[in-house]
Amino acid sequence: MGLREKFFLFLILFFFCSQNKQKKEIVLKEIGLRMEVPAGWKVGLPSFKSGKRYKIDPKGDHCFPSESHSYPFGRVWSFDLAPFSSLTEFIHTQPTLHGLTLTERPILISGYEGIEVIGFGIGENKIPVKGVYQYIQKGEKVIVASFLTIEDSFPAQESLFRSALKSLKID
Repeated sequence: MGLREKFFLFLILFFFCSQNKQKKEIVLKEIGLRMEVPAGWKVGLPSFKSGKRYKIDPKGDHCFPSESHSYPFGRVWSFDLAPFSSLTEFIHTQPTLHGLTLTERPILISGYEGIEVIGFGIGENKIPVKGVYQYIQKGEKVIVASFLTIEDSFPAQESLFRSALKSLKID
């Protein structure tokens, strides 16, 4: 292999390696949101294909470490605040997105006020699940960023979830 071929091979390998080191993120342009996903996780959408839970899609609103397992996963989405008069009313109205509220605290994300809830519920196959949900009010929209996992693994996953949520930016 000549010098020229080695140089091109080096460039290709450099490009490939640099692409793999880029941080992955969920981007929802319609609500001006960006959030990094945990290292090694994929961004995608739920899939109903037999044997697969998720499909990779860079425009997806979910993130997950495995395409075939239900937990853990993260999701970002938005709702209209109406007909509710406040964010507090939105998160306390049954049925809630987060299940049973274990803890609740005020938060501020990119200058927008919100409420963080740690919630408990029953997931797929009647498995107890626990998650962190950040509800952020942006005008007449409620943005929800959440991570959910099997209850027993929540303590081990929580710092990973919080690191991703800390990267949340809203324009």
